[in-house]
Amino acid sequence: MKKITVIGHFAFGKESCSGQVIKTRVVTEELCRQLTEVEVGMEDTGGAWYTLFRLPWKICRALWNSENVVMMPAYNGIHVITPLLVFFNIFFHRGLHYVVIGGWLTSYARRFVLLRHLLRCFHIYVETKSMMEELRQQHFSDVLVMPNFKNLKIAPLDSLRSATEPPFRLCTFSRVLKEKGIEDAINAVKECNKKAHRTLYTLDIYGIVEQPEWFEAVMQGQPETIRYCGSVAFGDSVKTLNKYFILLFPTFYKGEAFAGTIIDAMASGVPVIASDWHANPELIDVGVTGFLYPTRSVSSLVKLLMEVADEPEKINAMRRTCVERAQEFLPEKAIVPLLSNL
Repeated sequence: MKKITVIGHFAFGKESCSGQVIKTRVVTEELCRQLTEVEVGMEDTGGAWYTLFRLPWKICRALWNSENVVMMPAYNGIHVITPLLVFFNIFFHRGLHYVVIGGWLTSYARRFVLLRHLLRCFHIYVETKSMMEELRQQHFSDVLVMPNFKNLKIAPLDSLRSATEPPFRLCTFSRVLKEKGIEDAINAVKECNKKAHRTLYTLDIYGIVEQPEWFEAVMQGQPETIRYCGSVAFGDSVKTLNKYFILLFPTFYKGEAFAGTIIDAMASGVPVIASDWHANPELIDVGVTGFLYPTRSVSSLVKLLMEVADEPEKINAMRRTCVERAQEFLPEKAIVPLLSNL
């Protein structure tokens, strides 16, 4: 019998950059390293409509073959996988675990009463302390913080680059959609350059474009200082980001929790300027690993960028701390709360 089986969207045989697939794979890979591959099972929930009809069999097989089962569903999957696991576990009596992806669970649990009751049958692992506190206010007692993590090679200290003169290179590194604040970043960079009467900043945009028509309209007529650079393979994020001055993260995405892009930036030795949205204030130590500004306030972002351009040594001094902080989000450290409950 296996120690644990993971039920989630693995997208076997496919290249995928979705947060759900990446986190499901990373958690499972670390479980395999800690427990050995023989003790870890996998059941893929991805695929076409017929997967829905095969799901009860997959869940029963997971419960039959494992001492513990961990689910990692997205919005739609949670309404199907949760009741099936709870029902079939009446007969198997296994340990049930839920590793949460993103920051939407607290509002979901508040909205769906039956789901809230069913989820109390699980050990729940959330990405941030604020999520844990919100769930405890909803009378969940078995909730632990398991921060987001990535199996990245952290940049060596001697590779960290200091920039002292403009133009300073900025980037965004997330899915490309309106709610990630891409347009706010573009407008802020252009306004800074206008105020400085020169090219103070350039902006490179990385990520999968999820709203093509919107993004095409946004990029229409943009100056050469604003570029779309495509998406980056999972293992190449540190090598890509290491050459930048600051990573901008102006998100106002409703499902944001512990964004993986913050880990990418810290592992690269790149400070982050982010909106004060959701968990960002919990993750960014102001003046140490980055700065925060009021969400959707482009004027505040412009003011902050202008101040930083006058004193670039403040950003350069943060690079070592970012790399040191990234050590906290290595898989072997972050996965401890889950392993402790097996």
